[in-house]
Amino acid sequence: MNKILIIMHNYAGLADLIKKNLEYLNFDNVDFLLYSEEKFRYKNSLQKLNNLYRKTFLGDKKYKEKLRASFIENTLTEKAHRLLQYETILVMTADFFSEDFLSIIRTKTKNLVGNHWDGLKRTPNVYSKLKFFDKFFVFDKDDVDEKNNIFFLTNFFFNFEEDKYEPEIKNDVFYIGTFVEERFKALKNISKILSQNKISQKILLFSWDKKDNDGEINFTNRFLTYDENIDFVKSSKALLDLKLKEHNGLSFRFFEAMKYSKKLITDNPDVKNYDFYRSENIFIIGENDGKELTNFVENPYQEIPSDIKNKYSFENWFKTLTS
Repeated sequence: MNKILIIMHNYAGLADLIKKNLEYLNFDNVDFLLYSEEKFRYKNSLQKLNNLYRKTFLGDKKYKEKLRASFIENTLTEKAHRLLQYETILVMTADFFSEDFLSIIRTKTKNLVGNHWDGLKRTPNVYSKLKFFDKFFVFDKDDVDEKNNIFFLTNFFFNFEEDKYEPEIKNDVFYIGTFVEERFKALKNISKILSQNKISQKILLFSWDKKDNDGEINFTNRFLTYDENIDFVKSSKALLDLKLKEHNGLSFRFFEAMKYSKKLITDNPDVKNYDFYRSENIFIIGENDGKELTNFVENPYQEIPSDIKNKYSFENWFKTLTS
């Protein structure tokens, strides 16, 4: 089998989940190179003392982050030089990796493929890196430019085997996300509407900064594990999704909802252009009548045909990238 290397950041344990799914599908020809895999180490005691001095007397709290970034870059570069040849190398979220690093990776394969889980406009530093890739896949149709080898590919749901238990439904609506100022006002408005309609909700927002809970919105500074997240998904009738203004790509939440047969409430109208869209399953904020929200949550989910559903599995996503 062709040897494949995946280069990515293990954000929220995503790389571990990809490994698990590959093992489930009996792919034993895939290696990983992860961003920031090694814990940061000072070069010497002088560097450590210098950081202490700058932080204590100069108020420079970013110096260590600069050292850490340099450490990561040097570590990745050393590993890149030692790599053998691969049939295909996949780079996820290229914005984490420097052009110098990618130029080395380019020499290690005849097929360098990128996949981006964000809008290109939100990560403009990616544009200068596109020249290294034979193919680059994006999840926002507006970013597609096939003449320049930029192709469309949605996100996916993991299709490894899971426990078949069906937990008790505890919430009507579940939302988890990272605190983003532009989305917070919209989230508060939606939460208020849910409360007014006596629709129970579980809303979790991640923030490094300590923030007080706001109504039904709860803040946390701890990443939920995949299993914890899925437990909340399974024990809810519907999921909530809020888009960012810079892109129209569909988040992983759409595909989790499809996998677990959950309703979805979203402010992304572009979902109507996908073959899995059903008005019985997906409520579009700003287009659907808010008075119908309670009925939407309570009415039964309309199952999606398996041939459509399977198009959005991890297995199909991975085969598209490596074919």
